Amino acid sequence: MAKSLANLEHQNFGIDIANRYVLRFDPQGAGYTVERLPALYRQVEDRLSALPSATNVSLARYTPLDGNAWGTCIVQQGHPVPGANDKCFSSWVRVSNRFLQSIGVPTVRGRNFSAQDTQTSTPVVLVNQSFARSFFPNQDPIGKHFGIVSPKNSGAFEIVGEFADFKMNDPHGEVTPLFLRPLTQQYLGYTEPEAISSEKSSMFVGSIIIQFARPQSDVEEMVRRTLADIDPNLTIFYFSSYNSQVARNFNQDRLIARLTSLFGVLALTLASVGLYGVISFFVARRTSEIGIRMAMGASRSNVVALVLRGALWPFLIGIVLGVPAALYASHLSASLL
Repeated sequence: MAKSLANLEHQNFGIDIANRYVLRFDPQGAGYTVERLPALYRQVEDRLSALPSATNVSLARYTPLDGNAWGTCIVQQGHPVPGANDKCFSSWVRVSNRFLQSIGVPTVRGRNFSAQDTQTSTPVVLVNQSFARSFFPNQDPIGKHFGIVSPKNSGAFEIVGEFADFKMNDPHGEVTPLFLRPLTQQYLGYTEPEAISSEKSSMFVGSIIIQFARPQSDVEEMVRRTLADIDPNLTIFYFSSYNSQVARNFNQDRLIARLTSLFGVLALTLASVGLYGVISFFVARRTSEIGIRMAMGASRSNVVALVLRGALWPFLIGIVLGVPAALYASHLSASLL
């Protein structure tokens, strides 16, 4: 369990988390409408980017490994409608233009979002390598189209870039398909009321990532003061270093590892005390015999060997029973490792 925890915490998540901070806020709760969001997002990025040593600022609906996830079924243009048993699921998140830079993820093909991706231009998306492998195997995904919700929207989004895989939702599992949409484009082609409402809701980001060139002190105070200067109603209800946010994904694993380690030490202590008691009883019971042997010329080493031979049998029986039991217990707990 302890080794599994170490492997989980030190795995390659595919993102950089050093000198980065994450905060959550609620523009919708502060009274903002969809029409007022672009101006707010520009002001937030500009003001936070002006903080000392700030190198990247990005906004996102949610951030990697924060416990939140959105997902949908992908409908590829020119392909049959996915069936009930088809694997068509992909996570997605709406982000600002510098999102990938702020988490240290490179673009491996195509381009990133740019200022030219506006409400009046073609709706674009970025996809990860897992998305490209799943939906466009052995193909260049750049320029391909897909949609969500229904087949009639299968040409809604054009892929303009592919980025390296990283853990977005589950640090315990494999990387899954993911696509990103820009904050500057709201898709207006939906006709279903639920889809229209969901699209509008996705325009409200909930998180901000701030990267600094070096460790900072009093970061939270600076950020809170900056947002308060923009709008006192923009309340920050969560602030954390990115390291701490990622570490919280393993609270349960950490608890299990500590408990099993504690029980292991306790079991070892009880076994040691028990073995000591057995040997002490063995020696006390044979005190007269040991005295006679010494009187007959037995050396100290002979007596010690006699005692250790008596202790060897419980030890060997413990090995014979304990090793197979431990291996079997490890097999039963494989799902937790």
